[in-house]
Amino acid sequence: MELKQVFTTEDGKVFDTKAEALNYLRRPKIAAEMSQVTGNNKELTDWLVENQETVEMAFETGSIRRVSKSEANKLAKALDAIVEANNPKFAFVSENAEAIKESFRWPSVKRMTEEEKQNAARNTLVAYTSNAELAEWIMGNKDAIINAYQAGVEKRVVNPKAMNALAEYRARKAAEKASAG
Repeated sequence: MELKQVFTTEDGKVFDTKAEALNYLRRPKIAAEMSQVTGNNKELTDWLVENQETVEMAFETGSIRRVSKSEANKLAKALDAIVEANNPKFAFVSENAEAIKESFRWPSVKRMTEEEKQNAARNTLVAYTSNAELAEWIMGNKDAIINAYQAGVEKRVVNPKAMNALAEYRARKAAEKASAG
């Protein structure tokens, strides 16, 4: 018998993670923002909302990719599962699991100029949509589309007292460093 925590929305949808549930709840806000960008073109709005990951990945082409905390956690869980399996075929990975966790990096990406990034993103979008006109429109409205994808994201407000205390601390440390050296 296994106990599993899930997240349920008001409409009865069940999600394994809080992030998935929050993304589901944000969809109407994203669609409303995207509708303004597309001039109330429902078909285009729905396509952009459904293919958010593809569009964002096209815009990130040529950027240096860092391993996120969630990706590092997924890697750790996968390596732990391999170690627990105790399969002799996976002995090398099992023996070096900690080193793999510590040293994992995404393959290096050649730095691109802005023009090269634009061309790569355009080519990715054309390949995915098979429509050069749509790809050009998406490229032309990149900032508005990215802002629409951020609709409903709640940003944490930093306490001004904490920011002032941090600034004082940094000033004090800089003064100490200057007087010491």
